[in-house]
Amino acid sequence: MQSNVMKNERNIITVILLLLLSFLMFGCSSDSETVSATTVTHTQQGWSAYNSGDYTQALLNFERALKSDPEYADAHNGVGWCHLSLSLGVSLALDSFQNAVRYDSTNADAWVGLANTLYLRYKDTSDFEDAIKAIDNGLNADTKYLYRHDYYTNAELFALKASCYFYLGENEKAQQEIEKTLRIDAANRTAIVLQDLLKE
Repeated sequence: MQSNVMKNERNIITVILLLLLSFLMFGCSSDSETVSATTVTHTQQGWSAYNSGDYTQALLNFERALKSDPEYADAHNGVGWCHLSLSLGVSLALDSFQNAVRYDSTNADAWVGLANTLYLRYKDTSDFEDAIKAIDNGLNADTKYLYRHDYYTNAELFALKASCYFYLGENEKAQQEIEKTLRIDAANRTAIVLQDLLKE
């Protein structure tokens, strides 16, 4: 009789432990899913505000997303674009884009943002060289991130590369990028101006 009681006690303890373990596992999963959903929602709201021109609200939403998940790449990317659009400082934008590509190297939009920021910073010629590499990384990354805002075709990216090559004094490469740009967009102002400068 005593052994039956001990068996029952063991069974009860086992059931209780299993229930506690299940509760902990489902509890953690639920919290994680809530944080993830919150991060994505804030990021989507950020891009919606950004695309409507409300860069301050967009920045707040992206920062809320990062509060939920400090490693969410597209929120870092959004912060970078907001810093550029609000003229809050190239170094702040640069940090955000670098974080974005560190956490997700497939985010093509973040690579384009990084390229723009390096071009604008122009600390020395290495910024133009790094901007060219960033554009190439963007063109080879996940295209679902491209053309969501601010730039809408490869022509704009080729024109930015042409500008970098022009300032590096690599006129032949600049001309190649100008030709690629004009094949896509014959009215691209940057490419036309650069072409005129190369003729001088």
